[in-house]
Amino acid sequence: MYKLKVENTNVEVDLEIDNKQWEEAVEKVYQTTKNKYPVEGFRKGKAPRRVIEKNYGDGVFFDDALNNLIEDTLTEVMEKNPEYEPVVMPKTELQSFKPEEGLKIKITFEIVPDFKICKYTGQTFKVPDTKVDDKEIEHEIHHLLLDNSTFETVDRPIKDTDSAVIDFVGFINDKEFEGGSAENYTLEIGSHTFIDNFEEQLIGHKKGEVVDVNVTFPENYHADEFKGQKALFKVTIKAVRERHLPELDDNLISNATEFETVEEYRKHVFAHIQTMKQEEQKNTFEIEMRDYLVENTQISLPQEMIDRNVQNEIVGMQNYAKQLNMPFEEFVLRMYGTEISELEKRITESVIYRTKIRYIYRKIIKENNIMLTEEEIKEGTKGIVDEHEIEHKVNDLLVDKLRKFLIENNKMEIDANQKLEF
Repeated sequence: MYKLKVENTNVEVDLEIDNKQWEEAVEKVYQTTKNKYPVEGFRKGKAPRRVIEKNYGDGVFFDDALNNLIEDTLTEVMEKNPEYEPVVMPKTELQSFKPEEGLKIKITFEIVPDFKICKYTGQTFKVPDTKVDDKEIEHEIHHLLLDNSTFETVDRPIKDTDSAVIDFVGFINDKEFEGGSAENYTLEIGSHTFIDNFEEQLIGHKKGEVVDVNVTFPENYHADEFKGQKALFKVTIKAVRERHLPELDDNLISNATEFETVEEYRKHVFAHIQTMKQEEQKNTFEIEMRDYLVENTQISLPQEMIDRNVQNEIVGMQNYAKQLNMPFEEFVLRMYGTEISELEKRITESVIYRTKIRYIYRKIIKENNIMLTEEEIKEGTKGIVDEHEIEHKVNDLLVDKLRKFLIENNKMEIDANQKLEF
């Protein structure tokens, strides 16, 4: 049994455990940990509790029992009052303890101070249109034709969209470099497979020609030794192949897709593009809504909370860098293209944003009594066994219900300047 007292940002939990509850807690620890305590004359895990306590001390199960009671109490407090999430590790004080009477514990911790959310209903947010243009449908169909195209060897100079079979050798500072050579490589002109304007420099040249192709590796190239370097490729053209697109007819559609006719496929493409645009429209609304909530709601986040979360993320990155056997400075530069100090700044901004939106969402959920029904939970977690996965899934379902609430209680206005292309 516990009593909850809240003053400003301080939460105090006065926990009283009677002797029966204490005995149950100790017995539970004994049953789950008795295998850890070997006792002469007994098989592993078979020694009675009193024998273990005699051999290892009366308090052998004390700490675990106490910690379990505290953890269970805090879990119950959080479930009933999610807004009381501790910003730092709770402090506990054992005020009194007598096995025959029970014990009293005081748990204290700091929380994010209460705040008032800005008006979150009846707002208007600009979003892109979901109208599907004919040219977007044709674009998707053209990709299908490209995927099913054929190539015929021709005796003429290379044109855009052709395929060329080439040998090439790469040089940097007049020295051949590793990984810069290949033979009988098939390159589609216009595919932008190679760096810079490599492919464009082959246009107009014929089979048998040797072409000097000059390029510059991009500054964000994955290999550090090539970043920003100028290179020369000696390219020998061995064949020129012309692309032939198939005719768009029912025969192609039935062979290349799950549909039978061109008309069916066009309807599918239209529906697919529209679904993608509708999802992107919802995503745009959600981003705009989140930004609005964060910018217009004043929340005072304890610095200790921010610092701890930032440090946790950095430690995670440091551990990953160690797994890659890479110095952290190099890891940050390669993965994020910046210095450690700038990365910490970005992480801090992200932590503050995500923490604020989490507390704002919780408050909206509580103010509007947004809950999941037993049927929604059962259906949404079907097939999931792991308790932690179930917990995460339930949280995701609740946030989805919140998003639906926000969409239904605000307005979307089509912005002519925002266009979604697929």
